[in-house]
Amino acid sequence: MRQQLQLLLLIGLVIALGIVGYEMAFDDQPGHDLMVVSARSATVVNEDGTTTEALESGMTIAVQSTVRTGKGGNAALQYGDGANLMLLSEASMKVLNADRSGVRVELQEGTLSARVRPGMPPLGITNRGRAVNATNADFTVMVDRGGGLSAFASSGSLKLQGFGSQRELPSNRILRAVPQTEAIVAAATESLLLDVKWPADAKTRSDEMELTGRTDPYASVVFGAGKDSILVRADRDGNFRATVPLQEGENNVQLTVQDVLGREAKQKHTVRR
Repeated sequence: MRQQLQLLLLIGLVIALGIVGYEMAFDDQPGHDLMVVSARSATVVNEDGTTTEALESGMTIAVQSTVRTGKGGNAALQYGDGANLMLLSEASMKVLNADRSGVRVELQEGTLSARVRPGMPPLGITNRGRAVNATNADFTVMVDRGGGLSAFASSGSLKLQGFGSQRELPSNRILRAVPQTEAIVAAATESLLLDVKWPADAKTRSDEMELTGRTDPYASVVFGAGKDSILVRADRDGNFRATVPLQEGENNVQLTVQDVLGREAKQKHTVRR
């Protein structure tokens, strides 16, 4: 009996030493790396913001680094064998965590599409205290410069944090949220609504023009282009309003609406001041 007890204690000691040895050998080792698969017009800024370099395939993105894409650019990233991420044009993303427990990034602005395979560590996308988490999904998250966030899953479902009562996003549904406003989840429509009330008179003496219209709830609405463009968000009913400045002479006012699916609707109107 004593010999059996001693044998059991010895076996337990061997198992315990094996666990400790494994942890010592592997716990401090890096987990999955976030690797660059391909890149175009994209850069990475190091964690302290002092160094910026062009993104190239084969590079490893360190934690606390920021990846940015220029106009028309993109960056395809891979996290181990479990997740693929695509940062689209004019977007910015900071890597918060990338190890065996999963990968977590902060999408500061722009659009990020991702695929997470089943059984793999989770992928989390955060912004302003909100988080979209996936363990088995194909999905897209978009953040505009006003802080509006939209998400869509073409397959699988997403776990939500920081969106009030909205805790899950099923496939083929769209999440729309703006700061200080209740988030909503709605069915994805086949087309993007855009109905603008342009002024009846094509001539005016005023130095500005007020436009109203209706589109999909919380869609981003941009008047003009470039640094002088004006961004507004439609409300939960899809209504929007903006005041557009007018220069003397002919003004070609362009309005562009975009949603998380990448769908765009455009209208253009000419007004002479």
